[in-house]
Amino acid sequence: MISLFDRNAYGQRLMSANLKKHGHHCSIIFLKRYSNESSYNLECEEGEFPWMGINMQGKIFKYASNSVISNIELSLLQNLLSRLKPDIIGLTVNTPLRNQNIKVTEFIKTHFSAPVIWGGFDPTVNPEKCLEYADFVCLGEGDRTILDIAANIDRKSEINDVCNLAYFKNNEIVFNPKSPLEKVIDNYPWRDNSPDDKYFIEDDKLIENYPEINDSEPGIYQTMSARGCPFKCSYCCEASFKRLYSGEKFLRRRSPGDLISELTEAKKQFNLREIRFEDEIFGMDLKWLKEFEPLYTQHINLPFDAYIYPSPDIEEILTVLKKAGLKLCCLALESGSERINKSVFGRNYNRELFLKAARFCKKLDIKYYTDVITYNPYEQEEDLKQTLEVLLDMQGNFTICVNKLFVLPGTKLAEQMQIDGMDLSDTSRDTLFNYYCRLYWITSSSYFSRPVIRTLEKIPILKKHPELINPLLIKVILSPDKVLGKLKRLVLRK
Repeated sequence: MISLFDRNAYGQRLMSANLKKHGHHCSIIFLKRYSNESSYNLECEEGEFPWMGINMQGKIFKYASNSVISNIELSLLQNLLSRLKPDIIGLTVNTPLRNQNIKVTEFIKTHFSAPVIWGGFDPTVNPEKCLEYADFVCLGEGDRTILDIAANIDRKSEINDVCNLAYFKNNEIVFNPKSPLEKVIDNYPWRDNSPDDKYFIEDDKLIENYPEINDSEPGIYQTMSARGCPFKCSYCCEASFKRLYSGEKFLRRRSPGDLISELTEAKKQFNLREIRFEDEIFGMDLKWLKEFEPLYTQHINLPFDAYIYPSPDIEEILTVLKKAGLKLCCLALESGSERINKSVFGRNYNRELFLKAARFCKKLDIKYYTDVITYNPYEQEEDLKQTLEVLLDMQGNFTICVNKLFVLPGTKLAEQMQIDGMDLSDTSRDTLFNYYCRLYWITSSSYFSRPVIRTLEKIPILKKHPELINPLLIKVILSPDKVLGKLKRLVLRK
């Protein structure tokens, strides 16, 4: 398996563990890491779907700033694959990195005859496009699929009949039947954290028996307590998975005991300082959380962060999570507009519940950040204003991530935009969007953001020239100790 720009590689590590559990041999090659180069070229290649945000200076940047794979690194990959002699090569492909996976796949197919399989979100929602490059694509969860492939290889049989696979035959795509979802995910082994059979190619060097399990933050262990999501947001690939498995129980949760056993083993193996739960929403099932909390407190007792959702019993949920060790959470707003949430994003949104969750996080001294999605062709200025008002009602002292709308091909939102003739490349309202993005950044400073925002709104020229608004300077004025402290730490790291 080859993982581009991701050493956590959660899905591939799960499949590696599953293969090894059943007596098969699997190697994982981590190829490069993300670049931190802020001047990364924002021009998009054809077929690229960039995930972009708006920074505090109102400038657009790429989250997925993948670094360039050098010829020497490709040569190292070639030599390593020659040595490993794989029967089959798998890549996990997410849409923003499709082009990078294409380049690596084409290089591999030039030098090797082993079939290449793509799995992940992009092949699941865009199998036809992905099959232009891969020999096979895996749709949906691949746990059983990878075992069936390995068994066929052992029998020296073709893999064309394996569940969940799609491939070209006589210029037509064949979609094999899908296997049912595993209902009891405790049956799966934990992620493969061993350095054995792990390789890392970076800076024109190959590191064998690679021990790191995290992209950039030593001491942080990433895992999941569940698979699936209870919601069907139109922009999210999880909704596409849900449609694929219509009629089956999509959201499945591990038992608290199984999760704690994994974390206990990870504590023994690594010098951990924090746990990161990557569930779509970690704090949802209060009964499960009440079983989890005493076990986690007794056996793990490390701070953790997670995604939460403002459900009706959010105060009790947050109280249990705080007792267990929740120190940071994501409480995503996306939009403060009821119209956008309901009619465009397909999100369950209750303004009062959201603000209640934000207030209770502060009461319990739980730090949180929120996401906002804008540059949305469906947004009118009234929608932008409603988002601003919710952010102001949160009364500062939170972190914010301001994102450009990212539309995954194959999602419900992509289909609807095509029907409605909406075009993300329309830049006619970019000045308006940029103006509100700068205001959004200011809201996170402190309780005193509101009078500042109201003053800026009374200056007409700022809406025409938002570059005159400097959110960083305003945040320094409103919260000098906090911001200057962050800048000092940044300088020291540099």
